Amino acid sequence: MKILWLIQSYEVHAFEVLADALAHYAEVELVRLTAEDQDRLGVTLKRFDFSAYDRVMTILRTKKEMRQWRAFRAIPNLVIFEYDSCQNYMPGGKYEGKFSRHYRRLGGPRLIVSGAQVADRLKSEGFEAHFMPKGYDPRVIQNSCGVRDIPLAFVGRLKANMYKSRKDFIEEQAKRHGLQVLQTAPGQAYAQMLSRIQIFVSADIGLGEYMAKNFEAMAAGCLLLTYSQGEVENRAVGFEDMKNVVLFRNQQEFDERLQLLRDEPGLLEKIAEAGAIHAREAFAYDRMGQRLFELLEKPLTPRAQVRGWRSYLPSFLGGY
Repeated sequence: MKILWLIQSYEVHAFEVLADALAHYAEVELVRLTAEDQDRLGVTLKRFDFSAYDRVMTILRTKKEMRQWRAFRAIPNLVIFEYDSCQNYMPGGKYEGKFSRHYRRLGGPRLIVSGAQVADRLKSEGFEAHFMPKGYDPRVIQNSCGVRDIPLAFVGRLKANMYKSRKDFIEEQAKRHGLQVLQTAPGQAYAQMLSRIQIFVSADIGLGEYMAKNFEAMAAGCLLLTYSQGEVENRAVGFEDMKNVVLFRNQQEFDERLQLLRDEPGLLEKIAEAGAIHAREAFAYDRMGQRLFELLEKPLTPRAQVRGWRSYLPSFLGGY
């Protein structure tokens, strides 16, 4: 199988590692598109002979892709690999419902998304959606087994509107429990900071899936104390409460779990070790090639014929 994978030139995720892992099972051509390339997709896509590929997989800038859906619609054997589809189901969010609309315009291509519940909801709308969790770069994130001199911390952004619930919760824990809110440059600086943290607090509240930071923290040897995304998501990513991760659903549970971990350092260390092993096996990009290939190799469901813009209007306004 020959696969063309189009990604952003400024992509923060190490998809080249995942592409190398995928290349053990198929011929992969990874192409990075600049911001300018994505501004004029109609022209950019003409550079490729899509008939030479069995699959064309994309993960590009969401707003540019949606704006130029007509150019995208013409790609045969299209598979959309998407890390942000959870925003489709965030009430009041910038992209609420827009991913569904976009995928319908494209005739329903195969979707690979990073949330199990997101995949289920897309399936309920009639899309062919598959789940594969986010991953991390094992070349950078490793368990160094060094001294962990930061007892409780979060590393990352809090300002974006979609993270408001995260911001509120994290800032509350800073007041209650002395949690440190840290920021670093990506890459080695980030990895080194994780290696100093004993308990990493994650609060992906309202997102419906686990962000990559959860898996990065586990892989770095932190104990992950994270907001539970529910039984379906936990089972899909292999999270076992009090075995390889510690879950909470509200402030009271957070307080109780944190106190337990502080009282039993042996338990904390045991869970952190199990979490690091699980992260390495399940979320490292260099271990995810076969899983991705299995999602790609399945015969594609024929895409629906896409009609004009009037098909998106109610019938009384002139829709079909």
